[in-house]
Amino acid sequence: MKRAAWGVWTLAGWLVASAASAQVELTWKLAHNRTVLLEPIRATIAIVNNTGQTLDLTPRGNAQLFFDVEDQPTSPVPASGRPLLAQPVLIPSGETREIDVNLLDAYRIVKGQTYMLRPALEFAGLRFFGERLALEVQPGLELVARAYGVPAAGDARKVSLRLINRDRNDHLFFRIDDASTDYCLGVYDLGRVIRFFAPVLEQDRDGVFHVLHQTAPDRFAHSAFDHAGAPQGTTFYVGTMGGIHLARTATGAVEVQGGTPFVEDAEHPGQLVAPTLPPSHPYATTLGEPPAERRATEKERPAAEKKKARAAAAEEKSHAGSDAVSW
Repeated sequence: MKRAAWGVWTLAGWLVASAASAQVELTWKLAHNRTVLLEPIRATIAIVNNTGQTLDLTPRGNAQLFFDVEDQPTSPVPASGRPLLAQPVLIPSGETREIDVNLLDAYRIVKGQTYMLRPALEFAGLRFFGERLALEVQPGLELVARAYGVPAAGDARKVSLRLINRDRNDHLFFRIDDASTDYCLGVYDLGRVIRFFAPVLEQDRDGVFHVLHQTAPDRFAHSAFDHAGAPQGTTFYVGTMGGIHLARTATGAVEVQGGTPFVEDAEHPGQLVAPTLPPSHPYATTLGEPPAERRATEKERPAAEKKKARAAAAEEKSHAGSDAVSW
């Protein structure tokens, strides 16, 4: 009897847990499973609401979304105190919402190591969990490091270019720190990089930082960031390794020379197209002396050429021996 009663209670508990887990479904994914230290950690969470009530994810709402973040050895990572959601979210019953979050804003992920992440939603005294995923955080391979200004003045900057491999490609990152406080102002992904052209970093007279790197055999990217670390835009160029470079003008500005920029497609605004390249010069495909021209045979020669040749031969014979020959 006791065993039967225990089995009934176990089955009932399992059914209740299954019914509760079906009320809210959490599925999610990371934008990248490998990131550079202090790079934004972006994730997308899909929440299915089958509770029969509207899920209110505002600070004073009836539901709360958070993450379980663990580092090694499985110790919880504290929250930063900033909200996980950038704006209020309401999910009516029977509907699904996708929410984009930045985990670096809400949690102190400030070490280069592997973290275990799992989303959770708390509602009506119950917690609903998503899948547990691993995140690898790396400091990155430092390619260039520069210091600008005097730390005591409060406007000094430490700037570096770092490289990691993710999504089967090498990616170049720009990092800028306040040298007086060691506070990171930003880390930005500059995109794919190939290791034939060494990335170049320069600062112009206005304090803007310029980065030039190679993205493909004949493709280059020029990125700019202001003194506070805000991106100023990226321009793509066609060029060659020996020709394209960053040059400083007489006024102290920094510009790209030796390359041709991509242009916007007039028929498709917002899309860039490669510049039209000049025609290539023809060149010989063989070495040595050119082969002698083949003479046409009697059958291949036109009738008019044959008649002209016979007339020239007859004229030559008619004058044979008419001129005096002196020895």
